[in-house]
Amino acid sequence: MMIDTTTIKTLLSTTNSKNLVGIGMELKPYELALHMLQALNNSEENGYVVMGVEKLINSYEIEGVSPTISDRAKEPISTALSLISHEVEAQFRNIIIDGKNIFVIMLKNNNNRSLSVGFIKDFNSQDAFVKNLIRACLNLQARKHYCKANEDERNDYIGDMLGAIGYNVKDQTRRGSSSTGKDSGEVDIFISKDGLPFSIIEAMNLNSVNTNYICKHLDKIYSYDTAGNKFNVCLSYVKVADFDAFWKNYTAHVSSYKYPISLLKTDMSIDDEYGYSEIKIMITTHNRSGREVSLYHICVRIH
Repeated sequence: MMIDTTTIKTLLSTTNSKNLVGIGMELKPYELALHMLQALNNSEENGYVVMGVEKLINSYEIEGVSPTISDRAKEPISTALSLISHEVEAQFRNIIIDGKNIFVIMLKNNNNRSLSVGFIKDFNSQDAFVKNLIRACLNLQARKHYCKANEDERNDYIGDMLGAIGYNVKDQTRRGSSSTGKDSGEVDIFISKDGLPFSIIEAMNLNSVNTNYICKHLDKIYSYDTAGNKFNVCLSYVKVADFDAFWKNYTAHVSSYKYPISLLKTDMSIDDEYGYSEIKIMITTHNRSGREVSLYHICVRIH
């Protein structure tokens, strides 16, 4: 797999090339991911996203981009690839055509699977946030790199995905109080909207229902959430042989646990709504200073 200047020049000579998407300049990961999907949505072996060109009626006009784009493009391209549902092979570099520099991303779908992004750009909706988080978890689960990754690496991936969609994300933010009540603790992933707290994601790696460890993380959520968010998330990356037995034991524990705030009810119906066997979801509803708040428990099986 190598980017060939002659091939690119031929593809740019017509607007009928279904495997080439020509754009001016785009380094926003979400939009870039959509361009990548468009370039791969055909029967050709490779797809191309080309920056520095303008689509005319019958061909593309070479406008050119600064050669420094290659230095700035690595991170947004990596993030854009992570937004796609399955792994895609990619190469990118500057090439010169008609004396002008353009930037080419060459793509190949080695899995022959249908590709999608599938995220929802609705930043006001609690349901949309949870769906986007589940999508990010599905993408993480499908990538072999994260099978043996540590918690921070997995959290970085989830945070990067949410940030690429458009959420205001901060990870490892010092906020609230620690379990000792003395110093600020570190929030795994802190989401804000319009400069105000929106949700907290507290994550952990689990290889069993370690009740003491789980309780510690549940308590941390409410020590970090000083404002009283409408909802928060407890996200577990789970590596066990019997995921069904793990889930039964986990739900039994979190349904009977004495939280820092009153537990009103548990809801397992959301798990049936999504219907996955390797990602499990439940909601516990609590009374906090007279208001109902929700805690989403999401367990992702890591293979």
